[in-house]
Amino acid sequence: MYFGENIKIYGFDNESHFNSHLNYLFRSDNAQKWTNKYTARDECFTIGNPDDTGVFKFDLKMRKSVKDGFYNQWKYDMNHLYFARVECPRDDIFEWNKAMYKEMHIILHDMQKRHYYPILIIVHKDQPNEYCHFHMLLDYIDPNS
Repeated sequence: MYFGENIKIYGFDNESHFNSHLNYLFRSDNAQKWTNKYTARDECFTIGNPDDTGVFKFDLKMRKSVKDGFYNQWKYDMNHLYFARVECPRDDIFEWNKAMYKEMHIILHDMQKRHYYPILIIVHKDQPNEYCHFHMLLDYIDPNS
């Protein structure tokens, strides 16, 4: 196994928190310290599409536009949106491999069993000296409502 089993799921405090988190995920804030020459290697997936959307190949202005559109689409649903960061705690792995993607998909499937539906999955590969990790933006659908 590459990823830890103890995945913590968090809610958003308010719209500002949601917007800031999306800026972090999409690397769409020009003052953000995480945006660098490796950002184009990051990947963005949407549920039901196994292919990278290619959003990180866009320049900062276009990524900001994509982020703003996503924010405007989902900001009224914050009461059932959640987020999680899933890390590979192994200190000998800094590059993603096929087995890691397979394990990520198993985690996404398990989240759905718990009624958390991933609407956005971001793989950050732009921090080469950091642990491999991915982020999930989750829509919780209460089975009893």
